[in-house]
This record gives sequence, structure tokens and C-alpha cells, in this order.
Amino acid sequence: MHSSYYYRAHACIMVFDVTRKVTYKNLEKWYDELQAHCKGIPTVVVANKIDIDYKVTSKSFNFAAKRRLPFFFVSASDGTNVVKIFNMAIMAGMRWKAAPKDDFYQEVLDLLGEISMDTRKQLEDAVKALEDEKDKEGENGEL
Repeated sequence: MHSSYYYRAHACIMVFDVTRKVTYKNLEKWYDELQAHCKGIPTVVVANKIDIDYKVTSKSFNFAAKRRLPFFFVSASDGTNVVKIFNMAIMAGMRWKAAPKDDFYQEVLDLLGEISMDTRKQLEDAVKALEDEKDKEGENGEL
């Protein structure tokens, strides 16, 4: 996917189709890409289309367990667990957004630790202004 799809993402719901094995196998590739763009983003793994054959819920899918990710069986068709996974993703995303994270600006400021306090303050103010501007654009629905 294009990197712009990850812009301002705060959570991810990775869905695979239990009737198509290739979709399960592709989780690895998609997860690696997700982590490259949004390291540590809360992720929920979902096995969809359980309404076609409920016996699939007795199978084990190890992808999520290996990564300690929440895992749910769902049916978009009959609604099984759909609201639950969206609520979980929303709550996890809100917590993740609120938690302080390492970011590029902070890394740059840390690397420039030798600079004067006045210059550092000016840089911090400039970074804050940029972040405020980005937040304002997001609130107005702009990209």
C-alpha cells in the first residue's frame, strides 16, 4: 500500500478471509509493512467469514499469538464480533495516540543536544507550532 494510507493511523484491524488461505499468508507481509510505517501501532487480527463454516473457529491461527495481538473470529455478514473489534481498535488507538512516543522531531532535538538553550527553545517552539498546525488540519478534515 502507498505510505499515505498510514498517515495519522492510530490503530489497525488486519482481516483475513477464512475461506482463502492466501489472505492468511499475506498477513506477515502486511504486518511488516505496517510496522515499517507505524511501529508499535495497536493491531487487532480478525478471521472473517466464519458464518460460512463455524467449525473454522476450532482451528488455531498462530499469527496473532506469536505477536501477542488480539485475535477474533468475525462475520461481517451476520455481525458476529464486528462491533467488539471496532470498539477495541478505537480504544486502543485512543490510548496509543495519547501515549508519548519517540518521534523524528524529538530524535533531532536530542541529537542537537550540544546547541544553546535559546536555540533549542526556538526549535522546540517551531516543532510545537508544526504539530499544532498538523492537528488543526486534521480537525478540519484536511490532509
